[in-house]
This record gives sequence, C-alpha cells and structure tokens, in this order.
Amino acid sequence: MGVKRNLKSKNAKKSESKKGGLKISLKSANRIKIFAVIIVILILVSIAAARISGITISMASDGFRTFIAKIGSGGGFPYSLAGISASDLSMSNSDLVLLDDSCVRVIDSTAKEISNIEHNFDHPVLETSSGRILLYDIGAKQFRIQSKTRVLFEKQTDFMILTAALGSDGSVAVATRADGAESMLTVYDKGLKQVFSWACAKEHIVACDISDNGRKFAVAVLGVDNGSVYSKVYVFEKNKTEPAASFEYKDSALTKVKFLSGDKVIVFGNNICEIIDGKTVAEKIDVSVNTPSRLFVSDNNTAALVLSKYSSTTQKIIKVYNKSGKEMFTAEVTGIVKSVSTDGRYTAVLTDSQLCIYNMKGEMTGKAEMTSDPIDVGICSRRAYVFSSEGIFEYSSVKIEK
Repeated sequence: MGVKRNLKSKNAKKSESKKGGLKISLKSANRIKIFAVIIVILILVSIAAARISGITISMASDGFRTFIAKIGSGGGFPYSLAGISASDLSMSNSDLVLLDDSCVRVIDSTAKEISNIEHNFDHPVLETSSGRILLYDIGAKQFRIQSKTRVLFEKQTDFMILTAALGSDGSVAVATRADGAESMLTVYDKGLKQVFSWACAKEHIVACDISDNGRKFAVAVLGVDNGSVYSKVYVFEKNKTEPAASFEYKDSALTKVKFLSGDKVIVFGNNICEIIDGKTVAEKIDVSVNTPSRLFVSDNNTAALVLSKYSSTTQKIIKVYNKSGKEMFTAEVTGIVKSVSTDGRYTAVLTDSQLCIYNMKGEMTGKAEMTSDPIDVGICSRRAYVFSSEGIFEYSSVKIEK
C-alpha cells in the first residue's frame, strides 16, 4: 500500500490561518468557497425550475437532498447482502431500490448507499415511478410515499389494502376492502389529497394503474358467477363516477393492468394478454399456444412480456412493445425466467442460469452465466444489476459467448 503524502508549497505554509488549532490552507479555503457558491447556485436553480415547471419546492428539495447524498462514490459492485434479508429489487432512474424485512435502501450506480429508511410492514410491496417510491402493506392498513432520501407521506387506511399503484405524476391509487361493498379504489394526488373513489359492489380488485397525466385510472377486478371465474377491466376518468370503458373476460383471472401512452392499457392474466385503446381492443396477443408468464412495464411505458412456449417451463418467448403498443422485437430464451426488465433502450432477461441483454432491435448485446442463485434483475442503459442470494452484481459490458 502506498503512503499518502501531503505536499505544500512554501507560500501555502505562510498563508495558513490558525484558529482554535485548525489549519486551513488558502487553496483549501478557496475550494470551500467555490463549493459553497455552487451549492447556492444549485439551490436557486432548483427553486427557479420548480416555479417554472410547477414542481413543488418540496420536490425540488428532494432532488437537492439526493444530489448531496450522491456526492462521493461507493465501493463498487458486487454489493454485499450479508446480514440483509432482501426480497425485492427495483430501479428508480439509475439508482437501485432494495426492499428487505426492515427497511428500504437506495443504492446508486457506484454501490453507494444513499439512504436506509426503516419500515414496520409485515408484508411490504414496493413500487417505483419517476423518482418516488411507494411502499404498502398487503393485508394491513398502512402505506407510505417516499423520495430517495426521506419519507414524504404516511397514511392509515380504513380497510385492509389489496393492491396499490404509483403514478408518474406522484399520485397513488390504493385498493382496499370496503364497508358495504366487496372492494374500493381510492386515488390521491401527489399531496395525498383524495381525488377519486369508486366502490366495487361484487368483485375483488386485483390490479390498478394510473395514466401518465394522472387523469385516468385502470382497474382489474375478479369475480365468480355460477362457479366460473371472470375478470373485468374498467377505465375511469378523474372527474367521472361511471367508467369511460369496460371489458369482460370470462374464465380468465387477470393479474395486471398497466397504462402505456395515452388511452392504451395492457391487460395481463393467466390466459389473456391484449392492448386496449379507449373503448376498443387495439391488439389481441395470441396466447392460445404460448401461455402468459410475466409482464414488466417500465417508467417510460415500455412493456416486456414473457410467454411460455407451448406451456413449457424452460422454453420462453420474449416480446417487447413500445409505449404506443407497437411490437419492437421477439426473442426466445431457454431456462426458467426469474425476472425481466426494460428501460426502453435495452431489455434484460434473467433465467436460472444466465443473463441476456437485448437492444430494441432484438439483437443480443450481452450475455453472462450466473454462478449464484439469481432472483431479480434491473436495467438502466447497458448496466444490468442482478440481485442474487449472495449480493447485487453489475453487468455493464458483457461479452457475448462465441
């Protein structure tokens, strides 16, 4: 290990000031002044940008807090999970959000821990969107919204939470049990003010989502009629109590509804996958032979769909759609797919034995063999992060095997 030397010029020694035993060189003092000026400028720019764009001062403050927290760098990947009982990995812009039994950790691209915020949820579920984080407790009555550095809002609901969704504008939709109905959807704006409520008399809400502008809400419900399961999708507008559109799926159990752009919503279930646009079905994806397995929709509304080829557990078909619902590519992989992630530029597919990265043309740009038990994957540009039982590993420039 090299010895760190502190070199000073003679002039620097003469210009040192002493006060209370503290020595600060003129060069260091100038650096501190420059840094302070930069901080002040950033604060003023943040406030000005907030006023111009309609962003609240609180949101600008959160961005500034994150900037300060990111000064310096971490020790790089892999990121050790020793002593951490982690259950979920998500991406928030270029940062990683790790959920464990007791806290939410935010880690930057250098493996520096930006924040570590405790929770007391028994069955926590994590969602991220546009720099915000939603944490809710399934079967309990509590949820919270946080930035990357602090908790913004916490709320107790009147009834048990079934599911929830976070909008890109900061709004949140929460589905709960209800009094006098089977379930209820409540939507709050970014300040946690209630802006919409709908009671579902007979069916159980299983999924919900919010459009990019925060003015439309999609809800998937599950019911039973004469011993047969059915699902419905309702699309609501913010200021109307009756649905703007509705769709019914007999003998189907839906698990996800996600907005793409505009009025387009992708609907996903055990034997159904289609894209609806307004009051019509824009595209019905053929799942008669290849059964739906997984669906992931990114912050920028790119959708990655996994189908089981001929219902196989180890032969998978990957289909990626842009925010307009146009299919960008189809690829096939071998192995049990543990996770899929896309950021609109690259798509990462994690199986039990390998990681494959594709561009939007469907060309494989990276591949790596997994040596530990992989659980989840997140991607930002060509940096893919694999969450495993041993830690979080980064794959930024993977050579394709010949």
